[in-house]
Amino acid sequence: MANMMARLRQLIGTRAVQIIVGVGLAGWFLRIAAVLWYRPTCTTGAADCYTLAGDAYYHHHQADLISKGHWFINPHEYIVNGHIIDSAGDPPLYALYLAFWSRLGLDGVTDHRLVSTLAGFALIVSLGLLVRRLASDLAGIIAAVLAALHPLMWINDMMLLSEGLYQPLIVAVLWAGYAWIEKPTTKRIVILGAVISVAALTRAEALALFGFMVIPLVWWLSDVDWREKLRQIVLCGLAGLIVLSPWVIYNNLRFEDPVTLSAVPGTVMMAGSCDEAWSGEAMGFWTVCFDSRELWDELEAELPGSTLRGESRVVYDESVFDSFNRKYALEYTTENWERFGVVAVARMGRSLELFKPGHSLRLNYQVEGRWEEPSTFGLGFYYALLPLTIIGGMVFWRRGIRLTPLLSMWPTIMLASAITFGLTRYRVPIDIAMMAMSAVAISWLFEHLRPDAEPHN
Repeated sequence: MANMMARLRQLIGTRAVQIIVGVGLAGWFLRIAAVLWYRPTCTTGAADCYTLAGDAYYHHHQADLISKGHWFINPHEYIVNGHIIDSAGDPPLYALYLAFWSRLGLDGVTDHRLVSTLAGFALIVSLGLLVRRLASDLAGIIAAVLAALHPLMWINDMMLLSEGLYQPLIVAVLWAGYAWIEKPTTKRIVILGAVISVAALTRAEALALFGFMVIPLVWWLSDVDWREKLRQIVLCGLAGLIVLSPWVIYNNLRFEDPVTLSAVPGTVMMAGSCDEAWSGEAMGFWTVCFDSRELWDELEAELPGSTLRGESRVVYDESVFDSFNRKYALEYTTENWERFGVVAVARMGRSLELFKPGHSLRLNYQVEGRWEEPSTFGLGFYYALLPLTIIGGMVFWRRGIRLTPLLSMWPTIMLASAITFGLTRYRVPIDIAMMAMSAVAISWLFEHLRPDAEPHN
C-alpha cells in the first residue's frame, strides 16, 4: 500500500500540470455539451432549452452592434425603434469579448454561448494551477475538478452572463495578490491594481477589492515603514485608475449625468427599494419596485414625455433615468432607515444561502432562468463546500499562507449585496475562494487520514 501511494504521488508530481489541463478540457467539453444538447438555444421559452432574455439579451446584441461599428448603444432601442441611444448598461469587457468573436463571424446566440465556455476552461486551469502553487499538486488537481463540475460556474458560461468572464478574472486577481505576497515589489503591486480594474470592467463590485484586499495586504506587511506602505497603496490605486480611465472618460463625454463603470447603479438599487423587497417572502431579493411604488407620475413630471407610448415617447439618456431611480431608491431607504440593518442582513443572507435558501432556489430557476436541476445541485455543492472551506482555511493558516486574498472575496460581495439585493450569481468570487480552500482541505484529509499516513502533530 505504501509503495502504491508513493508511486501515485510521484506520478501526480510529474504530471500535475498535464492533468489539470486535461481536467480543464473535460470541463470545457461538459460546458459545450450543456450548450448544444442539455439546454440548446431556442426562442420558445421552454424549460428544456435556452431563450435569450434579460442581461444576456443586452450582452449578445450589444456585442453584435459593436462588431458592426455601433459602439455601446442601447440594443433594445436600436432593434425595436431604430434609435441610436448611448448605453452603459454594464461594464464593457464582456460585450467586447463577444464582439471580437462576432467580428470573426461567430455572431449567433449559440456561437456566443460556445465561445463563452472558453472562459470556463480558463477558470478551471488557472484555479488548478494557482492552488497547486499555493498548496500541492494534488490540491491543484482537486481544485480543477471542483471548478469543472460546480454547476454554479458552468451555468454562467452557458447563459451569456458577464459572471462567466468574471470567474477567471477573479482567479487572475488571486494570482496577482499571491504573487505580491511572495515578492512585494512595486511592479507586482502595480500589476495587482491593474488586474483588479480589469475585473471591475466586467463586474463593477470588484473595485471593492482595493479596500478589502489591497489595503490589508500592504498594511500588514512587516519590516516596512508606513511611508512605503502608503506609497504601494497609492501606486496600486493609480495603476487601477489608469486601466479604468478610458472607459470612465468615454462615458462622461457622452452622458449628461456623471457615469463611472455603468449607467445603471440607481436602477439596480431601485429593484430592491420597496416594501415587497424589504419584507415578506421576497425580503432581501429584487422585485419590480418601480411599478409597485407607482412612480410613473413622478417620472413624467421630471422627464416629460418619457412615459408616452409609440413615436411620441421621449427617450432620455441612461444617466438621467438612472439618476431618477437613484434619487427615489435613496429616498425609500432614508424613509425606512430603521429597518435597513435587518434588510441588509437578509440580502447578505440571500447571497450566502443562509436566509430563505429554498425561496432563492425557486427564484433562481423560475425568475433568473438558471434551470431547476443545476441550481439545486449547485446549492448542494455549495453547502458541501462550507465545512471544507473552514478546514482549508485552517490548513492555510497552519502552513503560514496568508488568507487575505481569498477572504477578501466575502466582504466584497457582502457590501454589494447589502446595498442592492442578494443574488446567487453575485457570489461568484466567494464560490471560487471556497473551491480553492476546499481543494486544500480535501488534499490534506487525503494525506493525513489514509491508513499508511505517518504520525503527525
